[in-house]
Amino acid sequence: MKVLFVCTGNVCRSAAAEALLRRYGAAAGFEARSRGTAAQPYYRMPAQVAAFLKAEGADAAAHKACLVTEADIDWADLVLVMEARHEALLADKFPQSMRKMKLFLDYCGAGGDLPDPMGGSDEGYARIMKTVKSCVLELVKKAAK
Repeated sequence: MKVLFVCTGNVCRSAAAEALLRRYGAAAGFEARSRGTAAQPYYRMPAQVAAFLKAEGADAAAHKACLVTEADIDWADLVLVMEARHEALLADKFPQSMRKMKLFLDYCGAGGDLPDPMGGSDEGYARIMKTVKSCVLELVKKAAK
């Protein structure tokens, strides 16, 4: 299954979800990409996110922030967005995405938006990264059923 994760800047939530799905879902046949609705190539992954991913054995060292494109939407079997506002932006720009788009937390059974930790405390980053990992593991588990 090809999964596209989308957030705002493509350096925290979506990038972490991509790296973790590559780490935990590769054996189950998952492919992952991540993009942002307002990403810029000069955006860098926060140290807290990079450290979390390194501790998980998930490689994200080469990650570069990228804007979501129509080709990304067409590539994906499933598009998981971090917030309802991402869903609205993609639905407006890429109407074909609606049939395969879900809120990340809704899809994983937790519900609602996943807040952006950018600029927050280390504890905030840790909490969001734990949530991302939990949801990625749930995604892999769902596929195994």
